[in-house]
Amino acid sequence: MSLWKYYNHAVLPTTAPHERVDTSPIRDGTIWNGGGWKDAILARWTEDYDCGTETEFWYVIKDTPFDIGTLKSKRRYEITKGIKNFRVERICPREYTEEIFKVAVAAFEAYPAKYRPHLDKQRFIEDVKAWEEQGFIIYGAFYKETDELCGYAHIVEHEEWGEFPVLKTVPAMEKFGVNAAIVHTILTDANEKLGSGYYLCDGARAISHESAFQDYLEKYFGFRKAYCKLRIVYKPKYKIVIKLLYPFRKLLNKLDGVRLIHLVNGVLRMEYIIRKQEKNERKANR
Repeated sequence: MSLWKYYNHAVLPTTAPHERVDTSPIRDGTIWNGGGWKDAILARWTEDYDCGTETEFWYVIKDTPFDIGTLKSKRRYEITKGIKNFRVERICPREYTEEIFKVAVAAFEAYPAKYRPHLDKQRFIEDVKAWEEQGFIIYGAFYKETDELCGYAHIVEHEEWGEFPVLKTVPAMEKFGVNAAIVHTILTDANEKLGSGYYLCDGARAISHESAFQDYLEKYFGFRKAYCKLRIVYKPKYKIVIKLLYPFRKLLNKLDGVRLIHLVNGVLRMEYIIRKQEKNERKANR
């Protein structure tokens, strides 16, 4: 049976992207009874993973071995620069709590205010100390000239796939190739499994965050879009609210700098995806 979790006002399945989700808690309404889920607006899941045809939603995955020799010279240069400037290795996060916190603060300072999180140092460090117990493999990137930690990434390994949920770097060090160095090391470690049914997943299509990182993974490291279908069910009290707000989505988008409106806009973007998806399905069935 699928398990569900709460994240950012949504209830999400904990299953892998390629696994079938048990939607019975949605059908019988018990999905809204989860502990700590009182702020949930919707339940979201996907179906028809890697369906082979272009859809409105996708995961960004790497399921083939990485070969730097297949890249254009400019892209090879950027990756080689990162390898030259940074030493990337698996680290014990408990030994680098202060350094990891500093990287996170620097990374989040570059986020737009509308979704920039506030970090409580003590709580963050306690979370870092628990990363290994939670099954995270942590990579750290050290600038060779100073031996300073300038970036870190999480990998969560499963039998058939790996989650790549977090990569944070000091923005000032990105010009030296810190992101490239980290991703290159992660793929080098996973290369023997890639292409044998195993894949790394960087997550689903970005809805609320303004990031070009997934495009970067596709261009420089051969990640690809695994198309699927997005499914959403709203908590009953929000269904009519979304229906009423939807015609005003363009107006609300002009006010996206306001944190609360930014959250609403994220939901409306998903509603737009759902409606366009359903329209395309009706055309296909004619």
